[in-house]
Amino acid sequence: MILNRLLAFLCFTFAVISLNTYFSVAGIFLQDTLLQDISNNLMWFIGPALYMYVIYNDKKPERRFIYFNTFPFLFLALINILFDWKWFSIAVPFIGFTQMSIYLFLSLKYCYENYSNAKRYYNWILPSIIVFAVLIVVNFSLHVLESMGIKILSDAVLQSFTSLLVIPIFYLAYKEMNSAGELGITPKKYHGSQISEEKTNQYLAKIEAAMEEDKLYLQEDLTLQKLSRSLDISPKFVSQVINQKLEMSFSEYIFRFRLEEVKKRLTDSGNKNKTIFGIAQESGFKSNSRFNYLFKKHTGQTPKEFQKLHIQ
Repeated sequence: MILNRLLAFLCFTFAVISLNTYFSVAGIFLQDTLLQDISNNLMWFIGPALYMYVIYNDKKPERRFIYFNTFPFLFLALINILFDWKWFSIAVPFIGFTQMSIYLFLSLKYCYENYSNAKRYYNWILPSIIVFAVLIVVNFSLHVLESMGIKILSDAVLQSFTSLLVIPIFYLAYKEMNSAGELGITPKKYHGSQISEEKTNQYLAKIEAAMEEDKLYLQEDLTLQKLSRSLDISPKFVSQVINQKLEMSFSEYIFRFRLEEVKKRLTDSGNKNKTIFGIAQESGFKSNSRFNYLFKKHTGQTPKEFQKLHIQ
């Protein structure tokens, strides 16, 4: 699985960087060794790997995309290893920071744009990317100040600071294993709120009846609390059943019904004279811009294009 390979690569990268940092801080200098070169040049691939990890929930990166985002930096890494060009060595930190900043920006942008629609995927990724970005900025700023003669931290502390980047990466790895149930790690989200399989199925039947028969999703202001009150089921149990049985968040679950409803209404010739946003509101959507964005993201077409193509 590409997702796990990306995460494994990031963990390996920071394991090497941390090992190199340990040797350096311990006084075992490796400036001219292979480990030092590998450690320095693995940094080229952290940004692309993080970005591909972030977008994986929506679109599995194709080989062409992977090659496009890695081969140019492989070329730079080889130059840095094979040639002792002083000007290149001076420029590398700035080029590397720019490259990392671009990929982190793209990752954060993608997380924010897709967060509400896939909270279960992004609720641990977004904080990790934010922490990583802050650490990168602080680390680079300290190195710039040092190059200007302004020394804030000792060399050992500054060298060790880079290793802090391992924290958000290893946190991602832990959460990924936790969510997948690998290595015997059991998700603890619902620890202490276990319900029997029979009760779970009963609750799920009531929830689906409320959606499919009563069409509660048509209410613009429908919340988890309102749904739980109408079903006379605790909100934590409603959320737990949807998460565990359907592998969706509450918002994802409601969105699925609203999307199908709006598609059905858009293709109904009786709604020709209604505005598209009017149809969206009748289907439970509140924001026109948000509706247009999500509709195109999930169908590949604008609502207008979809209506013209499918209307009866």
